[in-house]
Amino acid sequence: MLHTRRSIRLGLAGEELRAALRCIAILLLIVFFGTVGFWYIEYDNDWDLWKSLFFTLITITTVGYGDQGLSPAGERFAAVLLLFGIGTATYSITSLVQIAVTYQSTRKKKMQNQIDHLTDHLIICGFGRIGRTVAEQLNVAGTPFVVIDCDSAIVDRALECGYCAFQGNSTDDEVLHHAGIERAKGIICATSSDAENVFVTLCAHELNPHAFIASRAGSDGAARRMERAGASLVVSPYTTAGHNIADAILRPKFAQFLHSNRSGDIELGEFKIDEDSTMVGETVRTIGDRFPTIAFVAVRNEDALSPTRPSGNQAFVLGDAVTVAGPRSDLEALYLEAEQLAECATC
Repeated sequence: MLHTRRSIRLGLAGEELRAALRCIAILLLIVFFGTVGFWYIEYDNDWDLWKSLFFTLITITTVGYGDQGLSPAGERFAAVLLLFGIGTATYSITSLVQIAVTYQSTRKKKMQNQIDHLTDHLIICGFGRIGRTVAEQLNVAGTPFVVIDCDSAIVDRALECGYCAFQGNSTDDEVLHHAGIERAKGIICATSSDAENVFVTLCAHELNPHAFIASRAGSDGAARRMERAGASLVVSPYTTAGHNIADAILRPKFAQFLHSNRSGDIELGEFKIDEDSTMVGETVRTIGDRFPTIAFVAVRNEDALSPTRPSGNQAFVLGDAVTVAGPRSDLEALYLEAEQLAECATC
C-alpha cells in the first residue's frame, strides 16, 4: 500500500531562531551605535568609520589596546558604552554560544519525536550506494523509513535529502529501539560489512520476529549465515549484476523489457484483500473492466503454498495477496479502491 509521508526538515525551532536573531540584532545595534557615536564625536580628530568601529569592538570586548586619544566628549561617550555595551554584548554572545551548543541536542530530540510517531515503517541500516537507492525508491512510493548510519557526514547527507535519519551503530539494540524496531514492518541491512549485516539481521529478528528482513551479502557464505539468522530476503549485488549481464547477452529483448519498465512508468505492485474490502467477492474480470491498463499477474491465498495465475472468473477472498502490473497512477487508484470498506461503498 502507498503511504503518505511528511517531508522531514530539520533546523532551529521557531523560538530558538527568533532568540538567535534577537541576539545578533542587539549585538549589531550596539556596534552600530558605538561606531556612529565615536565617528560623530571624534570627527574633528580625523577618526574615520573604520577607527570608530575598531574602537567600539575593543571597548565592548574589554580588550583595550591602550589610549586612543579620545576627546573629553569621546571619553564620556565611551563610559556610557562601557556601562551598557559590554553587558549587552556579553549577554548576546553567550546566548548565541548556548544556542549553538544545544542545537544538536534539540535536533536529536525532534528527530526522535518524529520516529516515535512512525508505525509500519522501514529501517535502512547503512546509507551507502544500496541504502541510497532503496531510500530513493521508498521516498517515491511514499513509504515511511528511518536511516541509520555510523558516519555523521553521511547522516547529514540523508537529512539534506529530507529523510528521517540519525547517527548510530545498527548492531546496538538500543539504536534499533530508537529507530522503532518494534513497530517497523521491515528492516534493510545494507552496510558494507557482511559480519555487521549478519549481526543486525540476528538482532532485528530477535527484537521483531514478524518484521521483513532484507540483507545485503557479499559472498555465498555470508548469504547462508544471514538466512540462518532469520533474513527474509538475501541479495548479493555481485550475483545480481552477473545475472543481469547474462540476461542481457542470452535474452537481450527480455533484459531490455525489464530495464525499460524499471525506468519507465510501468511498475509491479501488490495489495492485499482485507476484511470488509469492497473487492471481496469481486472477480478479476469485473475489476479489470474498471482498470483496463492493469494486468493481474498472480494471486496467492493465505492457504496456498505458491501464487497462481488468476483467471477472469476467479473471485477474490479475504487474505488474497494480489500482484499486479501497470502505470503508477492507475496502481495508486487501484490501491485506494482496495482499501475502501464495504459499508463506505454503499453510502
